[in-house]
Amino acid sequence: MTMDTLLRAWPWLPTLPDGQIDLPLVGNIVAASMMALLALMLWMGQRTQALPPMSRPLAHTLGASRWRSWWTLALQLPAPPLAKPRPASTSARALSVELRLQQPGLDIRAQFRVPPGRVCALVGREPATQSALLQAAAGLIPAKGGRIALGQDTLYDGSARINLPVHQRRLVWLDAHAHLFAHLSVRGNLRYGLPRGAAPADAPDFAQIVAWLELATLLPRRPAQLTAAQRVRVALGRALLSRPQALLLDNPLGEVPAHEHDELLELLAEIPRRWRLPMVLVSPKMSEVVRLADDVLVLHEGRMASAGPALQVLSDVSLSTFLEGTDAGSVLEGVVRRHDLNWLLSEVDVGGQRITVPAMLHPVGSRVRLKLRARDLSLHHQPPSDTSSLNCLHGRITQVMLAGEHGTYGAVGIELDQALGLHGDAEQSPPAVWALLTRKAIQQMDWQPGSPCVVGFKAMATTVSAWH
Repeated sequence: MTMDTLLRAWPWLPTLPDGQIDLPLVGNIVAASMMALLALMLWMGQRTQALPPMSRPLAHTLGASRWRSWWTLALQLPAPPLAKPRPASTSARALSVELRLQQPGLDIRAQFRVPPGRVCALVGREPATQSALLQAAAGLIPAKGGRIALGQDTLYDGSARINLPVHQRRLVWLDAHAHLFAHLSVRGNLRYGLPRGAAPADAPDFAQIVAWLELATLLPRRPAQLTAAQRVRVALGRALLSRPQALLLDNPLGEVPAHEHDELLELLAEIPRRWRLPMVLVSPKMSEVVRLADDVLVLHEGRMASAGPALQVLSDVSLSTFLEGTDAGSVLEGVVRRHDLNWLLSEVDVGGQRITVPAMLHPVGSRVRLKLRARDLSLHHQPPSDTSSLNCLHGRITQVMLAGEHGTYGAVGIELDQALGLHGDAEQSPPAVWALLTRKAIQQMDWQPGSPCVVGFKAMATTVSAWH
């Protein structure tokens, strides 16, 4: 290409008086441009490194691509419009997870399935194991193999080499830190993951979420002006407005003061059934598991120790080592039947037998769950006539497990008697509890499988939580 051709193509090039291109000046311009570009790249790298570690990964779970999350979070610029709306499912779908993970200190093989409108809790003595499994399901850390699916749609398949990006999986993450974007107001955070295009008829809209979570007065505030409970509410609203296919909760109330837990647990319990979403919960607090979980998966040393309905798993005497140790016990479901205002007590019907508990605010007819610690129960051959325990339940011993031939204590499983239905059949599987007794008491009382017994415990030994 000749000099004349270059000047005709780029007439803006600097020239000398003789009409030749001023090459030294052009070289200086190119060098300055490269230096400016390098400085810009360094600045952008610094802005990216200054972000909280989970900000961009969480933005991806809300549907933001890598480019969009970098543009809006690192550069804090207005989000460019999405190329096209994300496809919205016409019906709720079950989340199926089967994964193998291998990382330093972790070797996990587990599988679970969460139908729409149900909550599956991952529990165990090693919280890092449950959290890693949840992160792998969201795509935040790589899996060694397995499969993740929403209904018939595969999100990840190690053998088929399918691995959808995080922002296309629509599995929204929520943990104790909430990870609100500090440069955005509450309104901006809520709208961050809001997809363009028409929403499905059953999808929550902005006004509905703001009213349900009581966020109207908080909309102009920044995250630094919010309490821990308010941050969780905003993060929850942001997650729901992104139209997720499932919610993954990793200790979501970890930074919220204990006295504010109940109200947030009520909101979390309402989500699966109100919006037909599968929800997976990891929490170190067994009270939250009892309050929310329909099903429970117990992990021990990276392997599945048990899985099944919450009442069955949480009341299994053989799993006490993997759950709460000496604080383990049984979980029962019942219906509130009566409130005694004189003594500030309430009565709950469990399988036709009444359990007295401290007065509660749950109305008569509502369903509740009761937690009984095994070490708070005593066993009798006949109802005791002189005792401070208000509860005496009739049942039959199903198993006796001793901690070795010369151990101090043993566990006794009891199946509670249940009222029969109109046709002479039990209305449901009999409720069961287990008691932690000394080996001496077990042998002196001659407790054997099949023996009838009376289970005694104080009203104050029960913990009551609402249940849908």
